[in-house]
Amino acid sequence: VSRLKALRASKGTGKVTISPSVAKANFLNLGADLGAVVDAGAEWLHFSVQDGRMVPKISFGSPIIAGTREAFPSTVFDVKLGVIEPEHRIAEFVKAGADIISFHPEATLQPVAVLNAIVEAGCAPGIILNPGTPLSAIEHYIDLVDVVVVMLVNPGWGGPKYMDAALAKICSLKKMCAARGVNPYIEVDGGVSSKNAPELLTAGANVLVAGSSVFESENKAMAIGALRGASKFAALSIPETASSRSNLNKY
Repeated sequence: VSRLKALRASKGTGKVTISPSVAKANFLNLGADLGAVVDAGAEWLHFSVQDGRMVPKISFGSPIIAGTREAFPSTVFDVKLGVIEPEHRIAEFVKAGADIISFHPEATLQPVAVLNAIVEAGCAPGIILNPGTPLSAIEHYIDLVDVVVVMLVNPGWGGPKYMDAALAKICSLKKMCAARGVNPYIEVDGGVSSKNAPELLTAGANVLVAGSSVFESENKAMAIGALRGASKFAALSIPETASSRSNLNKY
């Protein structure tokens, strides 16, 4: 409950949150690896659950979350459910220790009911937007979500990053939220690094899911610091190219 209150209280502060992706951790040394990024300053841990159906790969399930929750009592567990019919998995992941449960609107026939069920279970609800998912898919219930996850890649497929689409979506999302008087976290996932973070943060993102760029770094505190540094100089550190200027100016 205290973690949920804290994450909701900090939504409007403008602070950038770092949520390292557990999928990129060393599973032979998982506890130590997660401890290293938490000690380095990460406020959240991002668990990307994939069922092989909604997302064409299988990752891990609730036992991984349950097995690590006791070791990290103060860390927000940011659980992204890449599963078909997430309504059947909510209780399982709440019991495991999730604080945020996000899902794909395409994965269920009743997204509003799923959002309400997540709230009733005591978690913060989130919605995931794949590169091809328009904002119109969620505009009628944007006031019900605490987190909107904007994907830079198609989950499970990898391949190219849809930076232009993500920047446009984030800017449009900020405008939509302002018009509705709501302020969800805007989380970005999929190949995020200190190189592309400035553009994403300038567009309006405030949660960075960073996998390889954090876990594969020998100095995790420095890697997280580089992401935070991007937030300080976001407006200034975008490369001065015609492409980068037009990316942000046209939205």
